[in-house]
Amino acid sequence: MKSRRCRQSVRHKTMRTASRRNGSIMNVLAACICILTMTIIMMAFMGSAGLLNSKAAISQIARKYILRMETVGYLTGNDMMELSQELTEVGVVDLDLTGTTLNQVDYGSPILLVIHGKISGQMAVTGNDLFRTVFGETYYEFEERRMSTAKN
Repeated sequence: MKSRRCRQSVRHKTMRTASRRNGSIMNVLAACICILTMTIIMMAFMGSAGLLNSKAAISQIARKYILRMETVGYLTGNDMMELSQELTEVGVVDLDLTGTTLNQVDYGSPILLVIHGKISGQMAVTGNDLFRTVFGETYYEFEERRMSTAKN
């Protein structure tokens, strides 16, 4: 009788241990999936944060040059070269200033600074594998418009 109880208790303990192991594997798997998902989300956020920083720098440069344009009445050739150099340092490619006031205007007339271009960024890119999809580099178009009045 004793041996039968011992066998039953041993069998019961091994069954309980096996069921615990199965549950723990599922918990570890769920935790790994959560960690992987959070890593992907963080990498996507860091890519978009870099784009936001570039756009903020472009806005500050545009503000600086619209203030210069107010005093002169237009975007001078020298200022245009400096503007394009500063934007290139920020990472702008395919720069286009179409729509910008390039001829001197009278006092009180509206002046425009229009900047079109592309910024390089790391965001979701279509691809066949997960690594290239999350960490791919692409170019995003932007437009910065500033308007003021000439005070020359």
